[in-house]
Amino acid sequence: MKIANIVTSNKLDISEQFNIVESMDNIIHGLPTLIIGFDTVNNLYPDFDILEIKVEDNIYWTFKKNEKRDKYDEDLNWFIQKVYDDLAKNCSYVFVDVIQYNKTILTKIIRKIKSFNKIVTYHTSDMMYINGDNFIFGVDLKLIKYVGLDESKIINKIKCLSNVFLSDNEIIIEYKKYVEDLGLPNKYIPYLYSITHDEKDITSSIYIPRESWMVFKLFEK
Repeated sequence: MKIANIVTSNKLDISEQFNIVESMDNIIHGLPTLIIGFDTVNNLYPDFDILEIKVEDNIYWTFKKNEKRDKYDEDLNWFIQKVYDDLAKNCSYVFVDVIQYNKTILTKIIRKIKSFNKIVTYHTSDMMYINGDNFIFGVDLKLIKYVGLDESKIINKIKCLSNVFLSDNEIIIEYKKYVEDLGLPNKYIPYLYSITHDEKDITSSIYIPRESWMVFKLFEK
C-alpha cells in the first residue's frame, strides 16, 4: 500500500510505501505529494511561492539535491515525518485502566474490541496494544496481575480474537525502525502494520509548518 507520492527523476532510497514517480500524471490522487526540482514545480505551478514548501493542499515541493542539498535533505525528511505523523493522528489511543475503570466501562471496551473488522495486536513483555478501526487499546499486563486476573488467560483471549498477533521476538524489524526513526511510541506498531497490509484510502491534508517539524511532538509515551 502506498501512503504518499514523490515526484522526482532521481532514485530515492526510502520505504516502498512511497509512490516514486517521474511525472504528476502518475501520482495516486488523494495522497500527499512532494515535487522535487525547481524547474518541475515551476512548470506545473508558475505562480508558486518559492519561500513556501506548500504549493497547494496536499502538494509540497523542494529543490533537487544538486540545486540546494541542505534544503533538499531538510524538506525530504520533513515530508516523510509529516506523512507518518498524519497517519498516526487518525488513530486514537485508549489506555485500559483496569484499576480505575468500573465493570461497565471495561465491558464496553471489550465489546468495542470484538466489533473491530480486523484486529492487529502487538504483545511486549508487559504491554498489549490492540489495534482496529483506527483505535489502539493499551493493556498493562502488570496491572492485570496486580488486580488478580490471570495474565496468560487474558493474553490467550486477545490472541484468539486477533487476526494478527505480533510479539517482540516476531515483530518485523522494519516496524520497530519506523517508530524509532519517527519518534513514535511502540504502541503505534500494530497500526503501522495494519495500514501497510491493508488497502485503505489514506490521505494526509494536515499542514505542519516546516520550521517546527523537528520540535513537533504529538505523542506522549
